[in-house]
Amino acid sequence: MNTRSIRVLVVDHNTLMRDGLALLVRLQDDLHLAGAAATAGQALDLYLQHRPDVVLLDLDLPAPGALNAILQIRAVDPGARIIGLATYRGDRPWQEALDAGAYCCVAKDDVGDTLPRFIRACAGREHPDH
Repeated sequence: MNTRSIRVLVVDHNTLMRDGLALLVRLQDDLHLAGAAATAGQALDLYLQHRPDVVLLDLDLPAPGALNAILQIRAVDPGARIIGLATYRGDRPWQEALDAGAYCCVAKDDVGDTLPRFIRACAGREHPDH
């Protein structure tokens, strides 16, 4: 990892999706996988342990859920940068995540094409339209 790498925490309850996101992060020269979690509780623990630059958060996490994870992470770090990963664009969890303080939301079917740009933008490294 170079010192300018963006540290990313991946949180998804689906093992295949979590592993795929982790691989996507690892394939980027400027991104570093800080950890991977399957639950909201694990997400908070890993956030506190690693203090990643960006959290990729599955909005379909089982209870206590993604909204709880966003609120807990932002309670310990109001500047936390969180990207919600949604099954459907613009659905209720998408808006709830934004209202709770997520930086943005990305549809899961768009992650391969757009996610690295959004991670960089979320970390303040580039605009998502580039």
